[in-house]
This record gives sequence, C-alpha cells and structure tokens, in this order.
Amino acid sequence: MSAATRERRTLAALLFVAVCAVGVAAWLISRNPGIAVEAETAVPVKRERSSEVAAVLIADGESAAEIGERLAEAGLVSSQRHFQTLATLLGWELVLNGGRYTFEPGLTTYEVIRRIRFGETSPLSITVPEGLRIEEVAELVAASGIATAAEFLEALADPATAEGTPAASRPAGTSLEGYLFPSTYTLPLDISAAGAARMMLERLGHELDEALQEAVGESGLTLHEVLTIASMIEREAAIAEERALISSVIGNRLEQDILLQIDSTVQYARGATGEYWPAISARDLAANHPHNTYLSKGLPPSPIANPGRASILAAAEPANTSYLFYAARPDRTHAFAETYAEHQRNIEEIRSGGTDAAAE
Repeated sequence: MSAATRERRTLAALLFVAVCAVGVAAWLISRNPGIAVEAETAVPVKRERSSEVAAVLIADGESAAEIGERLAEAGLVSSQRHFQTLATLLGWELVLNGGRYTFEPGLTTYEVIRRIRFGETSPLSITVPEGLRIEEVAELVAASGIATAAEFLEALADPATAEGTPAASRPAGTSLEGYLFPSTYTLPLDISAAGAARMMLERLGHELDEALQEAVGESGLTLHEVLTIASMIEREAAIAEERALISSVIGNRLEQDILLQIDSTVQYARGATGEYWPAISARDLAANHPHNTYLSKGLPPSPIANPGRASILAAAEPANTSYLFYAARPDRTHAFAETYAEHQRNIEEIRSGGTDAAAE
C-alpha cells in the first residue's frame, strides 16, 4: 500500500470519527435524545424529569460526574452519564461553575449544562434603576412575576426583613426607602418577596466597602443621613458631574440653617400610585408634610428614593464650593450660584431662552 493511499485512509477515518462525534453531540443536545448513551450505566429505571422548579447546589470544583449525578437525582437530566458525556463532548467538563442553581421544568440537558458552564444560576433577572421609590421597585418585582407589589411591600414592612443588613440601624419608624440598592439582580426561580427584598438590602451592604464606609465616617453624618442626601442628589442630578455640586449646595444650606427647598422632596410627599413624581404647584409647596423642604428645615426624616453608589459617594464627599442655589436649564443641567442675586440672574437668563427654570 502506497503512502498516499495510507494517508487517504487515515484522513477518511478521522473524518468519520469527527462526523460521529458531531452527530452524537447533536443527538444529545436534542430535546428527545433517547437512552442509548445510558446503556452503559446499567441503570434499570429511567428517572422522571422534574415537573416543578428545582434547586441544586453545586460546589466549586465538583466534577461533571458528581454534578450529573445530583442533577439526575433532581430529575433535571435523564442520567448522570448523559450529562457527563455531553459535557465532555462540548469541552466544558472542567469549567462548570459552582452556585445555587434553579431550573424550570422541560429544559434540555444542553441548556442545563450551558447555564452551569456560564454560571447562569437562574433565567430570572430584574433591573432596579437608580432613583426609584419603593413603590416603583415593588411594581418591577410584580412585573417580573416574583410576587405581587402588595406582597413585596408587606415584606418590606416586616422588621425581620432588614435584620442583619445596613437598614437595621435606621431610625425607628422609618421605612426601607433608600436602602434597596439599585442594580441588576439574578434571582432564584423559587425566591419569595422577602427573599427579593433581602437581596436588595444586602447588596447595599456589599457596596458599602471599606472606601465608602470611610467616606461616610469622615462626613460626620450617619448612614441614614448620607442616604437621605444621596436620594435627593439622585433625583436632582441629571449628569454625573453635578452630583458633588448639588451635594455641596445641600451641605452649605444645612450648615447655614437655610431651607433646602428641593422640589423632588415635595414630589415625594405628593406622589401616589400611577404618578410618583408629579409636577408640583404652589399649593403643593405650601402643603404641610415632613418631607416638604420648603417648610421644614434640615434634612427630610428619610430618603425619598433609592440612590446608587455614585450619589452615595457624592453625599459623603460633596464638592468644596460656596454655592447655595441652583437652577435647572432645559437640558436638565444646572446653573449654580453663591448669592440670591446671582441665582435670580441665572433664572432670568434661562427664562429668556424660552423655558422656565426649576429653581432651588
């Protein structure tokens, strides 16, 4: 046999093996793979697939065989061998991630492996933007199908929900407003309303790292006061560069015992279901409410929204200015002023452009 002939036969054999491997992989990935791969396991009875949400805890470093066995016991895959074989064919048997995974019924073995490979502990996620009040967060929770808005708010009202979190140190009688950290959360499919609330409260604790805790400590303010200022910054600042400037206005007015006169605090007092941040009128500015900073001196008794890390840092570390006023431009940036006369000029300049300023 010539060398060329041997080479052709070798290539043909390799091609055959490759095609077979691809075929087996495709067959295993399919939704109805059968039990041929399981013939070697000598398991006489095939387990029924799970018909309910199943939770599986996978430790870091566990082998594909160990993971497959646990998944088979939970009814998530047809067999341990099926899982291990497909993981090997995909080249993922050594890169499976630990974590507490929740799976809905009806998944293929491939989808189960893929999630574990990329650490997707659940397909359920919720994004909480900065600057929402707790009722708005509750509506997001309801939209995700985790729980009803009422159930989420009820969980927030339960003192046990805040135990062991930064919110546990808040003043008595105040809500958890300001303590639900804005972020994107991946939530277990079997999570409860209280569990979702605790994840958001605990995330604030994770964000309060050494650097941020040091900034809060050096500010001379309590965490509750910092979060209250941060919540106003979050509602007032439209661009990142102005957070520390608005913080300086708040700090300077507090130091000089001047009413804060921040519109968003009046919006918070006025807000109701369906219209949480309404346009305010002169009548609203004159309404007696603890959060109305046009009437009540000092900080409001609690945050008016849930601030993000940047606003929390700005509240703890305001810019070093003498500003006492700011006026909103049409593009939502602000003109800052040290004196009332300068502030009035800023307002007139903005109004001359055809749009009234929202002045603080």
